[in-house]
Amino acid sequence: MGWVTVLVVVAVGIMLIALLALRRRGRADDGNGAASVDFAANLALAVYLLVLAYAAVLCRDALATSQTDVQAEAETLTEMYWSVAPIPEAAPIRSQIRQYSAQSAELDWPLMARGEMSPIPTKTLKDLRAATIQLRPVGEESKSLQQDALSRVSEVAHARALRADDAGSGLEAIFVISMLVSGLLVIALPWTLGVRPTMPSVIGDAVRVAVVIIGIGFIMLISHPFSGLSAIGPDAFKEAQQQYDQIDYRFPAPFTAE
Repeated sequence: MGWVTVLVVVAVGIMLIALLALRRRGRADDGNGAASVDFAANLALAVYLLVLAYAAVLCRDALATSQTDVQAEAETLTEMYWSVAPIPEAAPIRSQIRQYSAQSAELDWPLMARGEMSPIPTKTLKDLRAATIQLRPVGEESKSLQQDALSRVSEVAHARALRADDAGSGLEAIFVISMLVSGLLVIALPWTLGVRPTMPSVIGDAVRVAVVIIGIGFIMLISHPFSGLSAIGPDAFKEAQQQYDQIDYRFPAPFTAE
């Protein structure tokens, strides 16, 4: 939200300064040079809208990809829980899966808005993998379930790495710069004529500034998958924890690990 506030303040400030300067020193509109300036302004507007549309598509795709990655990680955790649930010796692993899910939702998400990840769930995941490797189940079926759990924990580690990459991603600087430059040209080019402002021209200036601010502000608010208007929440992990309860009902743990 800080970007949007700065953008609004700067754009409005530039408009007011330009209008005041033109009001004092501007000349009456005689039409000289208006056609060429209008052409340049329209060209800048076309570039601005093109970059804006492309940036919106990129942000939407990044958001969808991140949502898919989060959902896949939560589903893999649930499948791992299903794998270890029938193994009596794996009760502590159930607790670690629950712990990792809760830590991801509570510790990772506040940091992911800034492109960071908590080291605590990372350590829990390493401990979870080690515990799964060290598990000594009895019976061929339990051993097969252990192998499946090991495959799942590797998938969780990969999914966590993808989530870290998603948290560190964002709209490339070239798009932001292109939007700012073309937007500034859309706003400022008509002022180069040096014409004294009138009520219709002031209204036109306000509309141009509003269009540029709204467009760039909207893109900035959806440019990161874990912050802004369309921020992805930890709902998938919370749903996974509800699934754990249902699995425990089917396969009650022989004891509760401390």
